[in-house]
Amino acid sequence: MKIPVRSLLVALVATVSALAQPTVAGVDNAFSFQPHLSPGVLATVFGANLSGTSPTTVTLDGLDCPVTFTSATQLNIQVPWEAPVGTGNLFVTVDGSSSTAFAVNLATYSPALVSVNGSGSGTGEFFSGANLISTSNPANGGDILTTYGAGLGATNPAIATGLTTPDPPPYYVTVAAPTMTAGGKAATISFSGLAPGALATDQINFTLPDLVSTGNPAVVVTVGGVSSPSVTMPVGCREVNSLVTVSKGKIQHPSGDRYTQVVEIKNKTSTSLPANASVVLTSLTSSAALINGGGTTCPSSDGSPFKSFTLTGSGTSQSGSADLAFTDSTTGTITYSVRVLVP
Repeated sequence: MKIPVRSLLVALVATVSALAQPTVAGVDNAFSFQPHLSPGVLATVFGANLSGTSPTTVTLDGLDCPVTFTSATQLNIQVPWEAPVGTGNLFVTVDGSSSTAFAVNLATYSPALVSVNGSGSGTGEFFSGANLISTSNPANGGDILTTYGAGLGATNPAIATGLTTPDPPPYYVTVAAPTMTAGGKAATISFSGLAPGALATDQINFTLPDLVSTGNPAVVVTVGGVSSPSVTMPVGCREVNSLVTVSKGKIQHPSGDRYTQVVEIKNKTSTSLPANASVVLTSLTSSAALINGGGTTCPSSDGSPFKSFTLTGSGTSQSGSADLAFTDSTTGTITYSVRVLVP
């Protein structure tokens, strides 16, 4: 039986493709897309002929690197936690054919933050509660936020290479304590460790500085003297509790389960604040709800109830009030804390 020439050519091309040697063109941090790597970090391998009919394997100085994504031109891997700091040789093996050695340099730390577009730059990915920070939902000074990244180094306890971080805890806390700045001002970090339910992904919980710059300040995390590439964060308002006095009036009970209260705010500095402002209510009694909240000035980023109000006057004579109305299905004992925000 004669086999058509076209079929022979197709078979020959398939055979040559299967035997083509994989080549590695670069290995980057999967979060920053820069060649800054450290033990345990997620990395992206770029090259050619990186996939075949059998599973692709990757080794670094003889240590297996878990492969989480495979294509002809890109692999996603985890650098083994056991890999030593310094220069090592990475090999990719496809269908029995191995690449030539590609030199990979590992440092103790390679911090990087997640960006919304996945490029490692531009707007960072930050969350206020379950809400993503964005231009339509900007952060405010004093917000408690969460972000994700990589390269913050070893944890206590240690975790095995290739193991997804357990969820629920124990928590895998970074051995080294990172620092963070937003717009050049220091943020306060309350947690730095591996994100539960994810592979080799660092989580940072932090509080923005009260008087952080509004707009799109740069955010940088630093650990062991090594700083991440910067990402930006949309910030709408500053928290000015340190610049004002807040006085809560007596809770009134005009009807049914309706309650009212006046909150007075006075500027205690000689510098005038913007006229438009808001009060954000945190830790509001669970049985109560603010029924006359809202406004266009300085909404809360995490969905907490808020009410816009106006400050009049100037300097230390500047003041304003927010008239609040609540419902409370139980006793009428309504408690909450107040954050004062200005643009």
